[in-house]
Amino acid sequence: MGPLLIILCTIIWGTAFLFQKTGSEHYGPFTLTCYRNILAGFFLLAVVLVRDRFTSVARNVRSEYLGGAASGVVLFAAMSAQQLGIEHTTPGVSAFLTANYILLVPIFSWVVGRGRPAALVWIGVVLALAGTYLISVGGSELGLGRGELWTLLCAVLFAAQIMVVDRFASGCDVIRFSMVQTFVAGICAAPFVLLPSEASRLTFEHFRAGWFSLFYVAIMSSGIAYTMQNLGQARTNASVAAVLMSFESVVGAISGWLALGDAFSPAQIAGCALVFSAVILAQFASARR
Repeated sequence: MGPLLIILCTIIWGTAFLFQKTGSEHYGPFTLTCYRNILAGFFLLAVVLVRDRFTSVARNVRSEYLGGAASGVVLFAAMSAQQLGIEHTTPGVSAFLTANYILLVPIFSWVVGRGRPAALVWIGVVLALAGTYLISVGGSELGLGRGELWTLLCAVLFAAQIMVVDRFASGCDVIRFSMVQTFVAGICAAPFVLLPSEASRLTFEHFRAGWFSLFYVAIMSSGIAYTMQNLGQARTNASVAAVLMSFESVVGAISGWLALGDAFSPAQIAGCALVFSAVILAQFASARR
């Protein structure tokens, strides 16, 4: 069940890329990060209140609040680094460099004593990175400027966020964990909304023009998908989860094809095949575990 939840969340993240792009036309990067996470927090709060009227859930308050807060701080930093990086590089390069968390998570997991990942996982990591490169960059050369450095920092931070979830999500009320995570990420972003570059777009006209994109990334991506990630990781090895998350690149490419008419190049088709292979290997590794 865990791997399936993670794949479902990557499907939402892949389609959300389109709405993040349209939303960035009306909101600054910190404003969008703040709004989407605060809205997601209230959505999850409503879910918790309704659910608790009908059923009781095992609680681990320390994991829910301490772990959720830690994950929220790192998630805010990762989202911000990604947005700052994409201003100075192409979306394709940003997508590929962000995907380097696929490589970093098994290394971090090994360093903190979670055990050496299985050979199948390492093979999946290599296939996923190669596939993501072909899908995102299409074989063109990669430079290493300011945008690329910010995005590499984002990959490190996303890997750290996955490790925080791996540490705290198991054995707690994951919906409350996600609620705390999103509220903290939104609160961390709030002071940066007052920056001049952000405040210039704090108008009702911009909000009205971008409301659908905002609500999609808030409810579907931050609210539902990140909760699916937390639920899935509670039942899945962190290294396997990282490989499964590479499926996001395939969904993003398909979304661009369906919504924007972007044609698939031979390199992208090969990249999709590699990512699919990586996901299947990760499923085998999870089943063997």
